[in-house]
Amino acid sequence: MKKIKFSKQTLDFLKKAGKQKQADWLDKNTKEYDEVLRKPFIDLAEKVKAAVRPLAPDYHFPSKGLGRIKRPDFKVAGGLPRYKDWISMIASRPSASRFESNPHLFFGLFPNEEDSILIAGGLWQPSSQQTRLIREAINKDSEPFKELFSDSKFKKSFKGAFYMQDQSTRVPRGFAVDHPDVEWLKLKKFVVYKKISMKEFTSPHFSAHVIQDFTQALRLNKLLDQAIKLNWPPR
Repeated sequence: MKKIKFSKQTLDFLKKAGKQKQADWLDKNTKEYDEVLRKPFIDLAEKVKAAVRPLAPDYHFPSKGLGRIKRPDFKVAGGLPRYKDWISMIASRPSASRFESNPHLFFGLFPNEEDSILIAGGLWQPSSQQTRLIREAINKDSEPFKELFSDSKFKKSFKGAFYMQDQSTRVPRGFAVDHPDVEWLKLKKFVVYKKISMKEFTSPHFSAHVIQDFTQALRLNKLLDQAIKLNWPPR
């Protein structure tokens, strides 16, 4: 029996999809879609859910793993292409407010971007209140984050610390400009991410890598949750 796994054709298919204008293109290419995209994604989603959900029982894990790549007609009429050239899988706790999201686990394929295969964790679009609470936690005691980022298991998944490419130009009001972690205080998002190589992506053991990375990302998510809930420093 042929093992279900991703391949270079997965990314190639998404590139082709993003160029299509005919509404029935996917119908004519269903077999390829199933083999290179839908089946591998569903297989990954099922394995991730089985392994990681016991560690995060309050998270919602997509059971099918793959959303639609064909856009609704009204979005096409609004100027977007007929099909998406990217896909993603996100797991997080359901939000109690439509104005706030929760820390999440993320896997995405963006074949037309430099970082085409990504795994990430953390809080990508925090509200102003969440941002303030996390900054206050860092200001009060940043050691829990530093201990996590220096942990060997965490570093195996995410070599750096926070993703540092989206910061305020100035130190936020109320924080010292000479704070030892001032660069963290300037962050607008609190995430870690890693770029996945094609060799790892096409490996029959790729799901194990995703599970390992998600397991480590959950540790960051827990710290962010504690900061947001004013349970800081964690005991």
